[in-house]
Amino acid sequence: MIEANGLSKDYREVRALNDVSLRVGRGEIFGFFGPNGAGKTTCIKVLCGLTNATGGDASIMGIDVRRSPVHVRDNIAILSEESRFYEEMTPRRYLNMFGKFMLMSRSERLSALNRASDLADIRSFMDRRIAHLSMGQRQRVSLARVLMPDVPLIFLDEPFEGVDIIHRRKLREHFREYVSKGNTVFFTSHNLIEAEYIVDRFAFIHQGKLIAVGTAEELKEKYLTPSFMLHVSDPQRAKNVLDDNIRLQSIKIVEGSLSVVLSRRSDASQVAKLLVQEGIDLYEMKSVGTMEEVFERTTRGDIS
Repeated sequence: MIEANGLSKDYREVRALNDVSLRVGRGEIFGFFGPNGAGKTTCIKVLCGLTNATGGDASIMGIDVRRSPVHVRDNIAILSEESRFYEEMTPRRYLNMFGKFMLMSRSERLSALNRASDLADIRSFMDRRIAHLSMGQRQRVSLARVLMPDVPLIFLDEPFEGVDIIHRRKLREHFREYVSKGNTVFFTSHNLIEAEYIVDRFAFIHQGKLIAVGTAEELKEKYLTPSFMLHVSDPQRAKNVLDDNIRLQSIKIVEGSLSVVLSRRSDASQVAKLLVQEGIDLYEMKSVGTMEEVFERTTRGDIS
């Protein structure tokens, strides 16, 4: 779906992208993360044909981005922070206008607008002037615009900004259904904890350079110690069983739960198996490490 090889982007005094290469397949939600100023926005603009790269090449659905940027944009939808709106319009008129730009028939526009407004949770202010909306409400209007067209690839920058918990769940379900049909989501956010619920593969960029790519499990395996908290029926007996049968870095009982640090993350599946064999009830086994910790370690250059 997306292929980028050696992308570079030089400005007068800084290299915003430094030899970035990545491949994003059909049917996945690909997360692209980095600190402010890392090069995320520049990379997305290059991939969408909004900014010319000074080196390398990129293609989307086999379309050369540098040669045919307009063709690329005909097949994608982009959610980014919008600094300018049609302030005197209402969200309804605004979305209807974009439906016309997309050459939708009147019935198609109405159906798409209703579906998108429900997903983005903007029904309550559909007929209020955009000039009177908050920044979060404006973001949701932009999200509704992106959700209207039937395209195979969408770029989402902070799609859950200003969206309540119930509608966030609806959006996550919608994006999972969307990619199950062979479509692709290129996703960026500052909330890595929430991203773990939706992203299939993660990529971290720092100072214009791609520093890590992989699934949450792969990146945790590489950058974090495999730490788990276990809630079991008999902590002391469980401690003895695991200590005798699995290579551990450490194991201890903490406030009635079992804190376990494995030597290898791949041994995690053996923990439950051993406890069940010994008749010990395992109520919960929770990984202690998060993708936020992975992000911190990669940007510091740490490798376990």
